[in-house]
Amino acid sequence: MRATAVFVLLTVLVASSHASAQGAPRDADAWRALTNALAPGAFITVRTKDGMRVRGTLVQHVDNGILVKPKTRLPSPMRSIAFDEIEELERAKHGMNPGAKVMLGTGIGVATFLLVTALIVAAAGY
Repeated sequence: MRATAVFVLLTVLVASSHASAQGAPRDADAWRALTNALAPGAFITVRTKDGMRVRGTLVQHVDNGILVKPKTRLPSPMRSIAFDEIEELERAKHGMNPGAKVMLGTGIGVATFLLVTALIVAAAGY
């Protein structure tokens, strides 16, 4: 049962990304069916017909649309997006934020420096 549900969800997601890549028009009922397959808390990217792009967390399904909490550097309020306005919708991946990347690079650099220094001291016989 669980494998069947996963298969159906993957089929819907692959078909939707393939259809949106081809620029196929969708109606509100198709977007409603697709978003109902997504659980609240899913990280998504939505592009509207007027060109607005929102990356964030799907919070709730409402009658005529979805509520999305945008992932931005500064906190911003939830946005309600109607099914009629959606041009493209896809699941997105969380990436590392820039601060985490800097800290990771700094940590690797410091660890490398300490390892090289320890090897030099050991080779010099101190």
